[in-house]
Amino acid sequence: MIPDADKIEKRLLELQTRKDAVLMAASDIVRLAGRSITAMQVADKKKADALLAELKLRMSKLRKTEKGFEYHTLQSHQEYVEALVFYSIVTRHKIPSMADLGEGEAEYLLGVLDVVGELKRKAFEALRLDRLKDAEMYYDFMEEIYDSTYSMKFANSLVPDFRKKQDVARIQIEGLRGDLLFSRKMNGHR
Repeated sequence: MIPDADKIEKRLLELQTRKDAVLMAASDIVRLAGRSITAMQVADKKKADALLAELKLRMSKLRKTEKGFEYHTLQSHQEYVEALVFYSIVTRHKIPSMADLGEGEAEYLLGVLDVVGELKRKAFEALRLDRLKDAEMYYDFMEEIYDSTYSMKFANSLVPDFRKKQDVARIQIEGLRGDLLFSRKMNGHR
C-alpha cells in the first residue's frame, strides 16, 4: 500500500463532497437570478424583491464555501450581477458598482454586459406600450454599459467570453437604435 493512501482518499472525498455542494448552490443561484429577471421583465416587483432577497442570501452562503472552486462558480456570480444590476436600473435608474455588489472584476463585467440584452427586452416592451421615454432611458443605459467597456480588451482566459459579450451588446444596441428612430419619427420626434 502507498503511504497515506487512506488519508489521501479521505481528503479527496471531502473535497468532492464540498465541490458537489458548491456546484448545486451555484446552479440554484443561476436559476434564482433568471427567475428574478423574469419577474422584473413582467413588472412583478414584489416577486422580484422576494427572489432577490433569497438570491442574496444564497450568494452569501456560496461565498463562504466556494474557495478553491471559483472557476466553477463564475456563471453564478455573473448571473447574480446581471439580476441585481438589471433590478437597480429598472427600479432606481442606477448601475450599482462592483463594490456595491461585492463581486470581482470579471464577474462584474460579464454580468453587466449581459444586462444589455435584458434592457433591450425592456425597451421593446416600453415601445409596445408607447412609452418612448422609458425605451430611450433603457437604450441610454445600454449605450453607457457598452461605451464603458468598448476600449477594454482581455484574454479569454482572464475574462471568458468578454469580447463575444461586447459584440453581442453592440449588435443589440444597433438593432434597438433603428427601432427608436422609427418610433420617434412615427411620434413626430426628431
